[in-house]
Amino acid sequence: MFSDHLPSSLFFRLSLVPVVLLVPLVLFFGFLFSLASLKAHSEHVHVPSEVPWVGKRRELLGSIRANWRGLVKSMPLYLEGYGKYSKANLVHVVPTWQRGPQIILPPSMAPWLAQMPTEVLHAKNCTFYNCQFKHTVGHPEITSNDMIDLLIKRELTRTTGTMNVELLEEIELSMSSLYGSDGQWKKVGVYDTAGKIVGRVANRVFVGKELCSNMEYVQSGSQFANAVGVSAIILHFFPKFMRPAVGWFATMPNRRCAGVALKYLKPLIAQRIVDMKTKAADPTYTWEEPNDFITWMVRESFKRNTEDETSVYSLAYRIVVLNFGAISTTTITVTNAILDIWSSPASQNVVSILREEAERVFAEHNGEWTKAAVGKLYRLDSAIRESSRVSAIGGVSLARRTKTDVTLPNGLVVKKDNCIGVSMDGIHFDEEYYPRAREFDAFRFSRPREEATLDEKPPVNEDLVTTSAHYLPFSHGLHACPGRFFAANNVKMILAHILINYEIQPFTPRPSNVTFGDMSVVPTSAEMLIRRRVKA
Repeated sequence: MFSDHLPSSLFFRLSLVPVVLLVPLVLFFGFLFSLASLKAHSEHVHVPSEVPWVGKRRELLGSIRANWRGLVKSMPLYLEGYGKYSKANLVHVVPTWQRGPQIILPPSMAPWLAQMPTEVLHAKNCTFYNCQFKHTVGHPEITSNDMIDLLIKRELTRTTGTMNVELLEEIELSMSSLYGSDGQWKKVGVYDTAGKIVGRVANRVFVGKELCSNMEYVQSGSQFANAVGVSAIILHFFPKFMRPAVGWFATMPNRRCAGVALKYLKPLIAQRIVDMKTKAADPTYTWEEPNDFITWMVRESFKRNTEDETSVYSLAYRIVVLNFGAISTTTITVTNAILDIWSSPASQNVVSILREEAERVFAEHNGEWTKAAVGKLYRLDSAIRESSRVSAIGGVSLARRTKTDVTLPNGLVVKKDNCIGVSMDGIHFDEEYYPRAREFDAFRFSRPREEATLDEKPPVNEDLVTTSAHYLPFSHGLHACPGRFFAANNVKMILAHILINYEIQPFTPRPSNVTFGDMSVVPTSAEMLIRRRVKA
């Protein structure tokens, strides 16, 4: 053997090389484990001692081991806690790696939680902490500024439905490109193509016709969202004092993805500012103001006076953040809806019933998806709402972070900087609220409306955008998602266009979502066979 020809001392030294390399790695990971243990313990001591835990045991290193259970199986923990404590109207705690301990309130406290003011319970702070926006978003002050929320509520919601002609144009172009138009079966990724369609359609309103068709720009939005999620998970392994240093390395992909978007956004916004100022000074200037989010944002910036609200860079970064919030969740909604609808039992005729409705409503409105037409898609609306119920994205809703010590309705005092919420999956799968709760019943919400119409009773309002203490994908109350009207309009138009113009081979069985932490992740690798319908 080769070693027989080496001097024994040299062979001995070579044999030590793996050991020498291994020792620093062991020390490094031991150091990380110690930090993670310290972090877990410091989080857990803030929780009221009298509140019972689910997933935490009396054992060595109990806090970090509980957090680890929360990382690998928090969904079962939420359901266990809901059945054991929430149904008995009791508060309990579920450990998580990313969010820290979650103080879960019973459904009876959901209305109280939904109406609490921001001064007491802050909704956004939970998202900021979960996503580590201080480090993962390159312009973190944007997330705490009111401009985006203001424009969504004041402009985007008001405009929703009035630009459907333009949105349908983008839907047709993107689907022809991705799904084909020759009538031949094509295998495509469900999630991948949904993201490209959703991104293009939303950005027609955000940035206008020219840029929304640029796939490098559109995909940078979904890539940025993914990068933020991954870097946030990494940062949660470290205590606060290490996150600035670790964050610089962990967020390198974030900066790269944001940089791609900014490359296109900054010159577009700079020119828009020039054009709007010129038009204001000279009404004869031959330029027509586009009706898009950039215009609304620039107009609003003229009323403000800080660098963070007026510079080209900060305005461009707002569009990056807007895409982060709008594209990823809508893509997941479309993906889940396709998987749920096209995996429903053939005996239920879900696809044919939805197709008949879409074709009928489209024809009744002269081949246009007006706001009124989209509003008539009662059965499709129900199917999407039901998909969002059974395939909800997260385990917790109404998530709030306590800004001061808070007394719950049952008298329990929760200290400052704790996260509280309700178990969304527990509520959504509760037979008390939803009979056969585990089943996907596409017409669960449209059936009462149709029955009320037949009986000449007032219609039951359970459409996609209507929130309640028992339907929580968009949260509920004061901080319900302001963009849900825009998202719902787009999702319904996308699915209606597929129903009318395409065939999808059924999924048997449905590709399963994957649980990671307290998130239900869509099967991003799932594929479908789709073709353009050949109409007689």
